[in-house]
This record gives sequence, C-alpha cells and structure tokens, in this order.
Amino acid sequence: MGEEIKGHVNQLIALLPDLEKAFRTDKPQEVLHMDISLPEIFVLGQLSSNEKPAMSELGRSISMDLSTLTRTVDKLVKKEFVARKRDPEDRRMVRVALTAKGRKLISRFEEARKN
Repeated sequence: MGEEIKGHVNQLIALLPDLEKAFRTDKPQEVLHMDISLPEIFVLGQLSSNEKPAMSELGRSISMDLSTLTRTVDKLVKKEFVARKRDPEDRRMVRVALTAKGRKLISRFEEARKN
C-alpha cells in the first residue's frame, strides 16, 4: 500500500469515532429503541440496494470479514430484520435478504435521515 493511501486510511480510521457518535445522535426514534448497531445498519443498508447477496459478496461490499459478518447477520436474524436462504442452484451458498420488518426499518431510517 502506498504512503498516500496509508495516510488516507489512517485519516478515515481517526474519523470513525466521530462518525459513530454522529450516527448515534442522529438516529431516528424508531431505531433508538431497537438496540441496533452501526455495523448492523451497514448490513441492512447494503441489503436494501443489493437483493439477496451471498454472505461472501455482502462481506466484500461492506469490507467486513466473514466471521464478523456472520455474528452481525445472526443478530439481525434474531431481531427478524433479515433471513438466510439457501441458493436453490448451489445449496452450499447462503444468501441473505431483508424481511418485511427489515425493509420497513430501512425505509423509516432513510426517511428520517432526509428530514
């Protein structure tokens, strides 16, 4: 990795606490009482724009390693925001999709962020 890129990466890493703080204070009321984390919102947001990706595709798209993604998706499944589904063409592959409850949450969150 070039020095310029390392510098940009370090700047982004330094900004992450501020980003999370802003996220926490700007969350719409619907999200505040749901005990939902920033990584969970990232996953839900990606699923809203990428229908039924494989876990590996989802991890790459949000730069999250598979073990962390698995734990995050487990939490979202438990909260009934997403569902795992086997790919009918390749049963080894697991796809992730928003549930109606997850779509509703993302819709409310996006609407609140616009206002």
